[in-house]
Amino acid sequence: MDQIPVPASSATAWERLFLECDKHGRVLWMNQRARARLGSVESLFSSLPSQHLPEASKLVGSKSEDRRSLLSFMQCADRPVRIPVRLVRLLALEDRVVLSAEVRGRSADKLPRQHEILRVLLSLQSNAVRKYFRLVDLEESLASLRRPSRSVGVIVSQALEIERTRVARELHAGVGQSLAGIKVHLELIASEAPGLAEPARKRLETIHLLADQAQSEVRSVSQRLHPPDWHLLDLTRAIESLWATSGIPEKFHATLELHPVDSDLPDAVKSTLYRAAQEGLTNVIRHSGATEVRLELGQREDQIYMVLQDNGCGFDAREVLYGATSSVIRGIGLRAMREDVLELGGGFELHSIPGSTKLEIALPISENR
Repeated sequence: MDQIPVPASSATAWERLFLECDKHGRVLWMNQRARARLGSVESLFSSLPSQHLPEASKLVGSKSEDRRSLLSFMQCADRPVRIPVRLVRLLALEDRVVLSAEVRGRSADKLPRQHEILRVLLSLQSNAVRKYFRLVDLEESLASLRRPSRSVGVIVSQALEIERTRVARELHAGVGQSLAGIKVHLELIASEAPGLAEPARKRLETIHLLADQAQSEVRSVSQRLHPPDWHLLDLTRAIESLWATSGIPEKFHATLELHPVDSDLPDAVKSTLYRAAQEGLTNVIRHSGATEVRLELGQREDQIYMVLQDNGCGFDAREVLYGATSSVIRGIGLRAMREDVLELGGGFELHSIPGSTKLEIALPISENR
């Protein structure tokens, strides 16, 4: 075979192209760079000089896996130019052969090739960045699907708790401090004017007493809105503390039944049940005229329930819950309690007749996480 000499110094300047042909030499596929260098080659055999055909036939048809030859293509251009090509058989299938066509690089190809590499790298970078952010978006979407959406009741309950805390702080720091200042000034007036007439002195004492009562009321309301400690406890311990400090055990024949409940309750559920117990016990003390009180807290599957019962004078539950606010002032707390429970998807039952009043509340846990 007429070999084409290849200088040793140029061995590293060869670039690798790829093409695929069948056992008859018909070219089935060439990569873009191979087609740019070798031209539009339809058949491997028709594109080689005749002296190279036997070697090319052996390269394509031989069963040996280690076949390589240095041939020359006739470039299909305005003028015929022989291009030295080192063909290496990479893979032989049943009726196809994949070849590596190594062609000596041209100096004119270096700059475009560098630009091509840069373009490819930039394209890869762009694709990688785009796919990365797409994966981030998909991950966030999956996370939002796995995370159950909060109900409107939970959102409202949390907003109310924030507002209660704000009002409690304003009452304590604003009105409470102003009333304390009034009391101090009344005491100063009394000490600096010892010769006040008796009627004026009694009026000062009355004002001091009213300011003291108002300050106590503000402190009580502030503590009910935002007690300093209960929200740090689990629900069972919080109810137990409320029961102990309410005065119920001392004033009534009282029964407290606390059953095991989930210690990791949603804040909205915990807060609503505590507020309900707080309001209910206050109503018993102020309005019921009862001698017996029973409070029960427990859990049935995924629901927390609370039952408050007394043997007091009773009242018209329907009028209290649905009647005019102006005529039934004490119903405001029970109405707010009922709304809070229903917003969390819970159940609220209030039954009252002379000698028996029973409040039952049940709140789902899973829906409010």
